[in-house]
Amino acid sequence: MNVPEVVDYRDTVTLSCSYDLGAHQLNSVKWYKGNKEFYRYAPMLFPKVTTYPVDGIVIATDRPTICNQYLCSIRLTELQRRTSGEYRCEISGDAPEFKLANGTRNMTVEVLPQDDPTISGLSASYLPNEHIAANCTSDRSSLVTRLLWFINGRTVPMEYLQQLQETSLESDGFVIRYRMLEMRVPVDRLVQRELDNVIHIKCVATVDAVPSVGRETKTVVALRSHRSSLFGFGGHSRAASRTSLVPALTLSSDLNG
Repeated sequence: MNVPEVVDYRDTVTLSCSYDLGAHQLNSVKWYKGNKEFYRYAPMLFPKVTTYPVDGIVIATDRPTICNQYLCSIRLTELQRRTSGEYRCEISGDAPEFKLANGTRNMTVEVLPQDDPTISGLSASYLPNEHIAANCTSDRSSLVTRLLWFINGRTVPMEYLQQLQETSLESDGFVIRYRMLEMRVPVDRLVQRELDNVIHIKCVATVDAVPSVGRETKTVVALRSHRSSLFGFGGHSRAASRTSLVPALTLSSDLNG
């Protein structure tokens, strides 16, 4: 039996149940949410498929359901908080035994991050004696999101992080959270002047309960020397956003991509 543990409310999810009846013919496959049946496949009856109204259950109809002698796979759409619960697949064979087999799994519907975190507040370039100050804001999520900062591959220590800020709102039965983490790091704390002429900055957003939805955003800014500043090179301009004024390279990707 295959039922995902945690899904996003915007998803269309597949529930499947496979079985081996040996020499017996399949009598029926019944799907339940809790103790309420919402789908039945009975190949020896007409119609073969019967559905029953159950709160929170909407069966997708954009393509045919696959149910046969070996497998029954259904798809649910328009997920909501009430779609969460225990799902059971119950199999029965033909007479005279009507052998029963069943499996049970739990599924929880949440609001999961869909977009990469946003980095804001960076300057276009920095001198070795300056501080890097920036904010990282996560996408909305009903599960707790952890934010981590990295500079040139090194984790930014807690001592340079401000108190985590969280904004929450209620929508469609979900409590949705946005999180923001600010850092203020001396450049020479995590940047080696003799080795690094650029500063690689990364913010990672993870959801411990669902590691596969972790996301990250990367950007690169320039590291200037005092000499180039004195001669007018690499002017220190304030960036309004990470996409328009932070130069060089900005990459966003799924952690598991």
